[in-house]
Amino acid sequence: MDAFFSNWAGLGALIWLGIGAALLAAELLTGTAYLLWIATAAALTAALAFLFPGASLPVQLVAFALFALATTVVGRRFFKPDTTPSEDPTLNSPLQRHIGQQAVAVDGFVSGTGRVRLGDTEWAAKTLDDADPASGSVLVVTGVEGAVLHVTRAN
Repeated sequence: MDAFFSNWAGLGALIWLGIGAALLAAELLTGTAYLLWIATAAALTAALAFLFPGASLPVQLVAFALFALATTVVGRRFFKPDTTPSEDPTLNSPLQRHIGQQAVAVDGFVSGTGRVRLGDTEWAAKTLDDADPASGSVLVVTGVEGAVLHVTRAN
């Protein structure tokens, strides 16, 4: 066990940098920002281990714990997520942009379901009142459910 501690003293800064890099990589995969603060704590501990190469592993672990606590508290207090509403409410749901557009029935609907052409794409569609528009009817998109457009007859 003494060999582990003596080797750690010489490589402590590099090991902490490696831990910090692994945490940053994990943060990139999750995108939650929680691991960012722990990775920052590992980087600060690496700096401590570099400046004080004789610091033992228990001292470095305590420093890491304190740095992790401090960076998490500071990070959550000063770096809050942006919760302002978007100017484009359909930004992350592009199918919602089809609402209000006109589509043409490709074939006649059966039991309220069929296919429509919207732009250069054919979509599965259904009418909410189970109406059966004929082929070539002009329809208006009133909603979206998954990849199925809700349509009604255009006035």
